[in-house]
Parts: sequence; structure tokens; C-alpha cells
Amino acid sequence: MDGLGFALSPDSLRPPARHSGVSLKLAIVIIHYNTSGDLAKCLASLEACAPACEHQVVVVDNASVDKGLDGVHRNHPDCLWIFNQENVGYARGCNRGMAQVQADYYLILNPDIVVEPGALDRLISFADSHPRAGMVGPQLLNPDGTIQHSCRRFYTLKTLLLRRTFLGRVFPRSETVSLHLMEDFDHQSIRPVDWVLGGCLLVRKSAMDRVGPMDERFFLYFEDVDWCFRMWQAGFEVLYTPDSRFLHHHRRGSAQGKFSKSFWLHLGSLISFYEKWGMFVWLLKKWREPLLVFLLWVLDMTGLAVAFGLAYGLRGAMSGLFSESLYPMSEYVPLLMFSWLLATLTFLFTGRYSPRRHRGGRSRLEHLQQVGVVAVLLMASTYLGHLEVISRAVLLMFIPLFAATTAVGESFFRRILRRLEKGYFSLERTLLAGDPACIRDWLAGAGNLADQGVDVAGYIADGHPEHTSAPLGRGDIPCLGARGDILEVVRRYRISQVVFWDRPGLSDEAWTTLAALRRQRIRLRWHVEDVWLLAAGARAEVFGGTLSAVKSSGGGTAVRALGGRLLSLSAGLILGLAGLFPWLWFRLVLLPAGRGRLVRVQASDIWGHQPWLTLAVSSAGKVMALPWQWALAGSLLRGDMALFGPRPLTSGHTVAPGDPGAVLAFWKGDPQAPGLTGSWTGAAFAARMRQLWNDPGGFGTLGAGAEPADQTSDGDIGQYDSREEDS
Repeated sequence: MDGLGFALSPDSLRPPARHSGVSLKLAIVIIHYNTSGDLAKCLASLEACAPACEHQVVVVDNASVDKGLDGVHRNHPDCLWIFNQENVGYARGCNRGMAQVQADYYLILNPDIVVEPGALDRLISFADSHPRAGMVGPQLLNPDGTIQHSCRRFYTLKTLLLRRTFLGRVFPRSETVSLHLMEDFDHQSIRPVDWVLGGCLLVRKSAMDRVGPMDERFFLYFEDVDWCFRMWQAGFEVLYTPDSRFLHHHRRGSAQGKFSKSFWLHLGSLISFYEKWGMFVWLLKKWREPLLVFLLWVLDMTGLAVAFGLAYGLRGAMSGLFSESLYPMSEYVPLLMFSWLLATLTFLFTGRYSPRRHRGGRSRLEHLQQVGVVAVLLMASTYLGHLEVISRAVLLMFIPLFAATTAVGESFFRRILRRLEKGYFSLERTLLAGDPACIRDWLAGAGNLADQGVDVAGYIADGHPEHTSAPLGRGDIPCLGARGDILEVVRRYRISQVVFWDRPGLSDEAWTTLAALRRQRIRLRWHVEDVWLLAAGARAEVFGGTLSAVKSSGGGTAVRALGGRLLSLSAGLILGLAGLFPWLWFRLVLLPAGRGRLVRVQASDIWGHQPWLTLAVSSAGKVMALPWQWALAGSLLRGDMALFGPRPLTSGHTVAPGDPGAVLAFWKGDPQAPGLTGSWTGAAFAARMRQLWNDPGGFGTLGAGAEPADQTSDGDIGQYDSREEDS
């Protein structure tokens, strides 16, 4: 790293061999950033006043550029040094440091702490004698020997206004701030407190296993308030003791000025804390789906108005090109209002405002289809209504502008949604309920849950919480209680969604619990194997006295089926006309010269379609571009192939859907012939068009054993390289 003379990679650590793999009594974790002078004093005091128990000092450096760190590192080789490539923040640095050492207690220290003689031994002894204490905060002294206000009461709205705004200068001696700082307490006696400063904080390992490590959404500040709050929520105590004393060169960075970096970091962490525990934000997150739908609707209607205004302005600017004069804008207001109503209903019925589709996005083709429906209906309405005041030029210019403005609005909507998710504001606070082994396996393959709109608060399991307290995931998903505590856990942790790994119970108590959760508008999700049937369109019915799910075949509408067939017929006609001359060139020139060949391929799919296709391929066996595939025109006209649909396989081979997304798509879909473009789910329009042009059908390269087209044998065809060329 810059400015350091030792040969370590920027993201390396050097553990001392004498403590490798040994569970210690105490691990001291120091988070450092550009304060090597303070760090040197802190480490020197730890050596001079070392505790009697087995311990390890861990120094986590957050990409400091302080050149003095080189000398500190050389002078303290027994410490475990961790050098991050970037400044990952205080909470993440603490978690990484604690993860490197197994210990009964972890002492979090700021580099500006100086250890007093005997302080560490007294602190450990106090924690041992108070087993309910999840955290212990010692007494902190200023350099002049006066007592710092290191223990506090939790923030209130009034406290925040007086501590973090100009009102603090207006009311410098506010009783509210005095109570928050616990100035009414003499700090000379042991007592439970709401929270203690994270600059010198002892945490019990068993308590951390229940509560989880520091929340890494806090880059700097409020991570200690949140951690202490969660300790109290989990039933542990946070204690203050004056028997153990440390010297603290406290620098309140957030008070350096309104526009200092520390101030804005403090403000950001404050917002994150309020997002996590505040009632108002919880209500916004609870109703976020209709709020997001409303936001998208507002952006769409704004885009419509902007497109209408631009179209009217362009028509006015080109008045010299038209013989008829343009009516005033006031004459168009009824049409604009009608357009709002028409677009709202069209977007609603075409699924644009479906709440669960926000995160996945839509293809460009789907967006153009929705705008096209609005345009056709609007044009038809004005024509049938004989509205002579309406300029057709305005309507024609409005349509592409409307497509563009709504696309821009949707892009802006996605950006807002990503920003909200990054700040946890739109994530659903979720509780997992089930067998820890099942939950652990699911977490291993679930990916980044934040990208899926989920903020997992923890899990509950059957039995006593003391026996199910192991954290899951990466150690950051704690056990919040037993199954019988679910209502209290939901209330305490402001849960919006509960995910179950078993079916609803049949006992009166189980139904009472589920009814109470539904009364609180909690989203309930069952992670059981047969639930996807309902999501795939199956209908829940009582059959033979028990619940069943029934799925009808061929649920697609006649309009959709007819539209798909017409598209395939049109594509076949166009290919038959446009591809005739390239086909003749291929047969008369390329084929005799050995620069290409014709092969017969038996396509197949899980629906039972097995048509024989004739394909033009290069000498290496690669399927040639669409203009050379004149023979496919007949397959499209006969209905053996479709323009849109799942990609075919070869040799009569069928593959059942494997991943959950494919299974759900199979049951949601209707039987259809294999298509030249493949499935459009999650595909970009341009990518599908490139694939259709370069490799119609997605066959890729056919093997050397593929059957020549002039043979009539129905024997097996050589396998091919089935590559997905989507990009």
C-alpha cells in the first residue's frame, strides 16, 4: 500500500503463529484510518497494561495513506494486521477483525484510546460476573481526567433536532440533550444503560451469535446505537461500569461543521438508523408496492404530457408546411385527459403496473407493445369520434415521443429503485421461520438477497432459543427467538414478511398466530415445494374434501395464438421472397465449391414437436445467417416452426426444465411450436434480433455427423454445440 515499507499486499493479514486456531478469552479489535500517532500510543498502552488472560490484538486498517503506519507495524509484530484495499467503514472493519479470531469476548477500541493499568482485567472480571450482559461499556476519561458521557439514552425526535440541527445553538442548555447524555447520572455506579459509545465496547461472543455482528449498512456512526438496541431487543443487557477506566482522546467529528464530511456521514447513518427502526419509514416500506406503482404511474403520465406538449410544439413550428391552421392548446386538453385515462387502463391491463415486476424490468419489445396499444386505441378513438380539431400530425409525432418519454421515465424509476434498495429503504424486512438446516441450505444458493428486495432480520426455529442460537448465512443472520415468539419478534423487529419452510399448522394455536399476522398486514410466504403451482396459474379448489391445485391445459387466449400464427406466416412469406436469390446462389455457387452444405436436422422439444428441418451450414458446420435459410420458410408456413417460441433441440432429444425459473415458465406457458428466436423472457430486443439474423433457431454448430439433406434416412443425427448466443 502507498507509503508503507513492508512487503504486504493491500488486502493481506499476518496472524501470529502462537495464537493460530486457538480460542482465546479476549480479542481486541482496533479499526484504524490515518491516525498512526494515536494508534502507536494505544498499542503501547496495551503492551504495558496487558490483561492476564490469553488475548490477541487485531488491527484493521481501512486503506490509510498515513506514512507513519509503517513504523507502527514494525514495532508491533505480534499483532494481527489486516489491510483492506479500500475504506470499508467502521462496522465492516470491526466484523472482519472479529471474524479472524475466536474468543469469548471482543473489545472494540478506537485508536485514540489509552488503556489504564488493570482496566482490561477488571472489565473481563465484571463481564464474567454479569452473564446477562451482552455488552459492557467502561468509564471513559478525558485527557484532563474528567468523565466523558460515554453512556447515553436512545435518541428521540426531539433529541435529534437539538443535537443535529441549528436548534442546538438556540437551546444550548436543553434538558432533553442533558437527559440524552445522562448528565443526571453521576457515572460512579454500575447501571444498565440504553447504549454506550462504540469507541470502547466489550461484547460477549455468545450474545453476538444471537444478535449478529455490527450492521454493515452503517459506514460510520450509529453502528453502536443499533448494536446496543438489538442487544436489548434480544433480551441481553447493556451495562456501564466505572470500575474499568480508559483514557479517550475524543474527537467529535460530526460537530466540525455542517458541511464537513463527518457531518454528512453522521447524517447518513442517522437516516439509516431511522430507516431500520423508525415507525414512519416502516410504514412506507410496508406499503411500498402501491407507492412504487403510484410513482411509476406519475412518471408515465408526466411523460405522456411532455410528449403531447412536444408534439404540439413541433407541429406549431412546422405550420408553414401545412395548409390548415393549428387549433389552440386549450382545444387539446380534453384529448390529453382522455389519453391519460386510456394509457392508465392500457398499462394496468397489460401488466405494466404489476407490483412484483418492478425489479425484473421489461424488454424493449414489451414496452413498445404497450405503447403501441395506447397509440392504436387513441388513433381509433379520434377517428371514430370525428374530432376535426385534432391534428393527425400531432398524433403521429406524439406516438414515438410517448414511447421515448415513458422509456426515460421508466429508466429513472429503475434508478430510484436501485438507490432506495442500496440504502435499504425499499427492502422488505423479512423473518425466516423453519428448520435451521433448511434455511442454511437455502441461503447458500439464494444469492444477494438485497438485490431481490429482501432485508433478512433473522430467523426463528422450533425449540428453546438457547438451543437454536447459531447464526446463519455468513454469520449475520441471528436467531431471534423460538417459534412461539413469532408475534413478539414481528412486532419488536418491525417485520414486513415472514417466510415459512413448512405448511400451515392445523392446530387452533397455529391458525390464531397466522390470523394475527394477517391482521397486521404481514406478507406470508411458504417455501414449500408445491406452492409454485399456484404461481404458475393453477387454481386452488376443494377436491374430494381436501385442498388441491388444478392446472388447465392450453390456457392461452385465442387472440394470442392467432397473432403468433399470423406472425409466423408473415415471416415465412418474407423469408420465402427475400431469401430466394441467396438460396439460389448458395445452391449454384457455394454448394458446388464446398463452401457450404445442406443438412437435415430433427428438431424436438418437451411438447412433443419433432419436425425435420433443412439448414444451410458452412463447411465447418456452423449454421449460416437467416438470408441463406430459404428452406425454413416452408417450416414457418406449415407451422412446424414458429417465429417466437422456445428454442428447439435435435435428435428427438428432450430436456425437462431444471432451474426454478424454467419450471415456472413451463407451467405458465402454453404448448407451442419451437421458435427461431427462443424465449423472450428477460431478453433484450436487439439481442434476439441479432440471434435471429446470425443463427436462426440457435442451433450453433452442427456436428460432423449431421445428416446430408439429400439423404432420406431417419437415423440419428450428430450432436451439436447448443450455445445461447444472446449477446
